[in-house]
Amino acid sequence: MAEEKMNIDPNEFAMALVSNAQQAEDISNQKFIKTQLTLYLEAYYMIEDFNHLEVNQVENMKQQQMSDLFDKMLSGRFTP
Repeated sequence: MAEEKMNIDPNEFAMALVSNAQQAEDISNQKFIKTQLTLYLEAYYMIEDFNHLEVNQVENMKQQQMSDLFDKMLSGRFTP
């Protein structure tokens, strides 16, 4: 059986992150837009990088490496 690569659509992933965001009343439109754009771009390029990894490389990562990858994913979402 041929090895298959895991592939996530970067646009779909990034849009899912930013689509449900609501602007807080105390944040200016400009700051909100910049935050959302930053989140979108970080998510998009991170998924592109992820898609370049082979499935077996992901499976063989040490537990700490997987944890670091997920921490990086989450930090982009929760850091303004």
